[in-house]
Amino acid sequence: IAGIKTLAMAFALLFAVLYVISGFAAITVGTDPRTKDVHLDEYFHNIPASMFTAFRCFTGECMNEAGQPITHMLAAQFGLPSILAYVASYMLVTMGIFNVIL
Repeated sequence: IAGIKTLAMAFALLFAVLYVISGFAAITVGTDPRTKDVHLDEYFHNIPASMFTAFRCFTGECMNEAGQPITHMLAAQFGLPSILAYVASYMLVTMGIFNVIL
């Protein structure tokens, strides 16, 4: 039963981190007109959509409906800040939180 409590806390931590990252993404990427130019606004228009997109990107499925990588499209539109933010958040989630869960 102690293992279930630890797993539940790890999932709560993952949810909280995804919520914060998605909030920033919805505020910055979701409201920027350049996002609509590359048809990524549906992935970042609100926090639930941003959370689902972030979770997909952290687990390896980071493509839009046309099969293009979302991270590459964001890097092309927003440049180095988006790359650094993605790498930092990816390292936090996959190497930090996923390590606790797995």
